[in-house]
Amino acid sequence: MDDRKIGLPIILMAAIVQGWGLYGLHEAIQSHHWPATQHTWLVALYALVVFVPVTLQILAEHVRSAALWRLVAIFAAAYFYFGWHHGSVFGGAPEQPGDSQGYFQLGLSMGVLWLLVLPFMQIRLVTGHWTSQYGMLFTYAWRNKLVLGEAALFTGLFWLLLFLWQMLFHMLGIDYFRELFEEPVFVYPVTSLAFGCALHLIGAIERLTSVVLEQLLSVLKWLGLLAGVILAFFTIALVFKLPDLVFTGQKAIGAAWLLWLIAVVVLLLNAAYRDGSAAQPYPTWAALFLRVVVPLTVVVSATALYALVMRNRHYGLTVERVWAFVVASAALLYSVGYSASAFARGAWRGGISRVNVSIALALIAVIAATLTPVLSPYRLAANSQFQLVRDKGMAVEEDTHSNRYNPGGNTPLHYLRFESGRYGQSRLRELAELQAGKDAEGVRRMANRLLQQKVRWEQVPAINMSADLAKMPVYPGGRVLDKELIETISKDLEKPARGFAFRGIGDKAVGIYVDLNADGTEEFIILTKDRGVVYERQSGRWVPAGNILPEVAYSARRDLDLAGELAKGKISAIPPKWNDLSVDGFLFSVRPLVNSLAPVRGVPPP
Repeated sequence: MDDRKIGLPIILMAAIVQGWGLYGLHEAIQSHHWPATQHTWLVALYALVVFVPVTLQILAEHVRSAALWRLVAIFAAAYFYFGWHHGSVFGGAPEQPGDSQGYFQLGLSMGVLWLLVLPFMQIRLVTGHWTSQYGMLFTYAWRNKLVLGEAALFTGLFWLLLFLWQMLFHMLGIDYFRELFEEPVFVYPVTSLAFGCALHLIGAIERLTSVVLEQLLSVLKWLGLLAGVILAFFTIALVFKLPDLVFTGQKAIGAAWLLWLIAVVVLLLNAAYRDGSAAQPYPTWAALFLRVVVPLTVVVSATALYALVMRNRHYGLTVERVWAFVVASAALLYSVGYSASAFARGAWRGGISRVNVSIALALIAVIAATLTPVLSPYRLAANSQFQLVRDKGMAVEEDTHSNRYNPGGNTPLHYLRFESGRYGQSRLRELAELQAGKDAEGVRRMANRLLQQKVRWEQVPAINMSADLAKMPVYPGGRVLDKELIETISKDLEKPARGFAFRGIGDKAVGIYVDLNADGTEEFIILTKDRGVVYERQSGRWVPAGNILPEVAYSARRDLDLAGELAKGKISAIPPKWNDLSVDGFLFSVRPLVNSLAPVRGVPPP
């Protein structure tokens, strides 16, 4: 009997198990019962349910081989552990928010690892032994991606037809199908079955798949020439800019687009030279051109790696930066390997095949290690951010807060609290007990404050507000803040509602004594270009009186020199043209049309 017909029941059973497994996990999350209550189990089971059934479906033609079940068992155990480890990284972190648990990075890294390992498993099942036959590896690697892409397309079209189905009946006032198709109990099992059936149908017409793959590679290879032209011109321009980039640091260069260029060149070269069967995929002049320009990838990949090193030196490692280092290192290895092959005598494709296999094995080892404590990006990032705080103290907080390269707008301490799981929590607790080192007291206080913070985006003001207020310029000239006013402002601005608006207040804010309400008594204002707070005297004590917001857009006030204009005495209190309107205690303030798009604003009474 045909192995593919024998494999059909396995494909269908795997699809059923996957669909109902995903539904069961979804219901566990919705109803807050096991395994959703134990993060380690939840992530580990998701890893099994997502990857193991699809692996069985891809390898279903080998269902009668005992080696298949041994390989699948090893694979399932490994992926269960990967998920368990990731779940423990975040499940052990108290009040860890759900949107920072790295599910995208986990899924992407597991998916890439799976695609790298799968061709080696297929060779083992076909030949009976482990081998690195490049022709077979190339064929399986490209075929797997094509089959999965076609199956995903089939499933998408299947759901488009269901959408058409429910819309047609909806026009007749029948919403049964719309409601049915939105139910998780329908979505998960049916999607898994559709995807499994697509894999079987596509695999049953292997000849057609081979033809599609041949057409795809034949088209892609000609884009390799354009990629070579882009590489040549960009590298020439880059070389002229390198002295400024490297030696003077006048301008930072991002690594992401450089790595994309390397990835595209590598992909298109492999599309051209394939498994080695294409002896001369290009005309002689085109092949010579590519041999000449490919060594330029070394310059680009080395520049990308240098940019990452400089970014890491200033701002430390983050999870994203760890992965960037993995990609940049692989790009450099590809560049050096392909360049050596281009200069070598004989067939270029032979050298490319050795480079591809070697780097694939290296990536399998590295990615697998990143899914364990050995090279966990969360552990490496936590250690790096911890050391950054130890070396620079509170200065690193202000330095990274407004920098676009820091992790998600977070400071290092914030990153430890919310972005690196239990590894960051452990390091933050160490800093909360710090007794020696630069700014030890400030670091300790901020670390303790963050450990008590329950909500990820709860905004925390500067740790030493009194010191910032002491640096703030006060107008009219010669005036100073008394102790009571400093204490009042410090307590007020430390409220979460004030947030980061007055962080580093001594550098961007000014203090102003002015009589705002013409009662003969001065009020005090802390003012920035974006907002301000008014304090007034009540019963002999300073108390917050209200907020101040600008009436013009940022583009119109960004060049305003607050300190300079105040020093020239350009300040006055202007009474409003229109009084407020009171209706049963609710106040309505008039906003002139020239200053606001909303002329009337309702404000509830205090």
